[in-house]
Amino acid sequence: MLQFFSASTSIVNSKRAINECIENALEGEPNLDCDLIIIYTSMGHNFKEILSEARRISPNAQVVGCTCGGIIGKDGPDESMKALAIMAIKGPRDEFFVTGTDTLDRVEVFKTFSQLARDMKEHNPGINMILCHPGVSSQAFY
Repeated sequence: MLQFFSASTSIVNSKRAINECIENALEGEPNLDCDLIIIYTSMGHNFKEILSEARRISPNAQVVGCTCGGIIGKDGPDESMKALAIMAIKGPRDEFFVTGTDTLDRVEVFKTFSQLARDMKEHNPGINMILCHPGVSSQAFY
């Protein structure tokens, strides 16, 4: 069974921000390693530092994420330049699957996401929920 954890911060230092999020999200767990970390960050952070630190702290995790003008954390929205939020997931690797596309520019969003969904279902026929997280492209909402 999958376990979900989350945390957010507005610490300015990128390495310290991801550290705080992982430590707070997984507080009370026997270790900070998990199977998937989803990072949401505003555009002011150093993304390379965030990724390398997340991989150092939780070496077995798949790490994915996105950037935008703000995040929504446990305390509500934060549109500061250094906002960071994570969702950490622990559980059997056969219960989740991560896929993606490099860009939504000049693609048919419905067709692209339909293919990604078919790829996921082919990888794991037992998948019964798909989270589609489109970019800010207005195409994604048609």
